[in-house]
Amino acid sequence: MIVYKSNYLFKSLKISILLLIICFPLSYQNVLFSQVSVDSYAEIGGNGISQGVYGDFSVLVSARLKTFKVSTGSLLSFSNTGVNIFEAYSLAVSNDFQISKRKITIGTFYLWKPFSTDLRQTTFGLLGHYRNKRMGYSLGFNSRIYSFSNAAIARNNFADTITTSYLEPLNFMYKLSLYHTFSTKFDFEASVTNYDRYFILQETNPMILAKLNYNHNTKLQFYSELGYMQAGLLNIRVNYYGIYCRGGIIWHI
Repeated sequence: MIVYKSNYLFKSLKISILLLIICFPLSYQNVLFSQVSVDSYAEIGGNGISQGVYGDFSVLVSARLKTFKVSTGSLLSFSNTGVNIFEAYSLAVSNDFQISKRKITIGTFYLWKPFSTDLRQTTFGLLGHYRNKRMGYSLGFNSRIYSFSNAAIARNNFADTITTSYLEPLNFMYKLSLYHTFSTKFDFEASVTNYDRYFILQETNPMILAKLNYNHNTKLQFYSELGYMQAGLLNIRVNYYGIYCRGGIIWHI
């Protein structure tokens, strides 16, 4: 049984749709944003906690002004676990810098996940990225807070002396990518990382990503992606934890 939390769902979608509505006319006027992009994908997969196959759907809206970029997105998840359909909301801001004649992108992000009816996960982080023709490197850190919802605190009548939140002060983030261009239409990316768009794993739990892009034209791009997660790098035997397949489209307005 899936529990449908419409207040979380509509709150997040309203924010993303509002940004899209604002950015859409401005992109044609070329007044504020030189480029607006909409990235939408569907995903199916399974992992150790999904209780079978799950399905995800995401819309991410990005707006760029010269070297400055802001993006916001929402994730909907459908599974047999009985948790919320609304899975995550993200907001990120970044800027491009020239350091020793190299373009370095440095940004900050916010990620909110109501991963159960009573528990919330809030993450803030800082991430730097550099890419050349063949390789890409991303390094950063985040602080993560696990907390009970206000409804859970009121329902359980927690005493003031009871701690209702837990802070992970510093977690390391990394991504190493290899790029290959087959033609003007097709290119490929393979990565080892401990984070993706809406989740961040522990440092010792890397995952492998393989992504194929098809550049239809300057406005439209299609992609497919395969992700594999293992139980942990330091295990005596590396156990399977999860795998997903993703297909998406990017529209540059």
